[in-house]
Amino acid sequence: MTPHILLMGEAVTLTHVVRPTLLADALHAAGYGVTLACDPRFNALIGPRPYRTIALKSSIDPTTSTALLKQNQPLFSVETFNAYVREDVRLMRLVQPHLVVGDMRQSLAISAQLTKVPYVNIINAHWSPWSDEPFALVDHPLYKVLGRETGDRLLALMTPLGSMMMALPINIAALNNGVAPIGAGLRETFCAGDYVVYPDIPELSPTRPLPPNHRYIGPLDFSPQIAPPPWWQTVPDDKPIIYVNLGSSGEPALLEAILAGLSGLPVTVIAATAHRGATLDVPANTFVADYLPGDAAAARAALVICNGGASSGCQALVAGTPFLGIASNTDQLSYGKMVAKTGAAENLREDEVTAESVRATVARMLAAPGYREVAQRLKQDFAGYDAKANFVAFVREILAAPLKAFSSEAGTGPREENASIRDARAVSVS
Repeated sequence: MTPHILLMGEAVTLTHVVRPTLLADALHAAGYGVTLACDPRFNALIGPRPYRTIALKSSIDPTTSTALLKQNQPLFSVETFNAYVREDVRLMRLVQPHLVVGDMRQSLAISAQLTKVPYVNIINAHWSPWSDEPFALVDHPLYKVLGRETGDRLLALMTPLGSMMMALPINIAALNNGVAPIGAGLRETFCAGDYVVYPDIPELSPTRPLPPNHRYIGPLDFSPQIAPPPWWQTVPDDKPIIYVNLGSSGEPALLEAILAGLSGLPVTVIAATAHRGATLDVPANTFVADYLPGDAAAARAALVICNGGASSGCQALVAGTPFLGIASNTDQLSYGKMVAKTGAAENLREDEVTAESVRATVARMLAAPGYREVAQRLKQDFAGYDAKANFVAFVREILAAPLKAFSSEAGTGPREENASIRDARAVSVS
């Protein structure tokens, strides 16, 4: 019997659908049975797959998720987690997987225990309980009262309490479903799983020594398989090219301010709106499309302007191109600041973005060759990792593991494994 793997992506942003899709592709190519479950809202970009797909309706729309992330609020309520657990259990009973893989599908920390299906969690390393990277807030009401510097010092003292409050909905849902609380704080709940994979590299996103059920696999770079726009071949290359893409969570008004800032520089701009039919005031030095082949655009550019998050920032670095991160939430700013420490990026918080601030920052970055030199070194570091091959190898290792699997509480204690894993022991998948 060929082992079957269920992969589930929660469509908070495109990233959380793309990553399980890429890993599903790799598992399918390696001979495993694969089912991919995710919200169909990104189907036009992802395209059809050669394996079974199931529509998994997300309870949260992109506008709401963007607002909650900006406000540092939990994305899912107790009621949503309870509903998700019911849907997870239904799907796992339907598919009968030997292994379930989730990206931002936090309810799997509960439902995988209920079904006794081992669970692999995809999460970036800066969220790991073994990471010492501090949380970086884009905005907070305290900033208006105390200023950013004093506010950050006070918030650092409040982080343990805030982290516990952010984890409260999933812990209540766990108790509602008859399992132990998932974790004490945000890092523990985000990284809950029998196994955890980080689509990062330790050279950039370091952690303290990890338990054996946590693994770095390397970057999962994605670019939509779309035809380039008609203007692609006519973009002049006599000036530095700036590639602008704020991603699926970016706002057209913010993009317009960035383009206005770039209009006063001797550069050529290629920009993706990621919003079909977005109406923008497009300067004369700018070429715009709804979507662009991001890998090719990043490789063509002297500088990328993105949200600074792990997916868009990583795409720039894989191409050896420095980036300016325009952060609207903690995840984006945390990753962007981590890259800035290396010298390959700069960051502006969303509320710091004006035409003048963008123009000054971009001019400074283009004038300093050190940004690109560091980005080129990171490109070489990234090239040493094959995320798909590493993930497939880890899955083989999991399916060949001893009779005990790790518990959902990160790195601690065994729990009884699913009988389907034992059935898969004798199966060799080449």
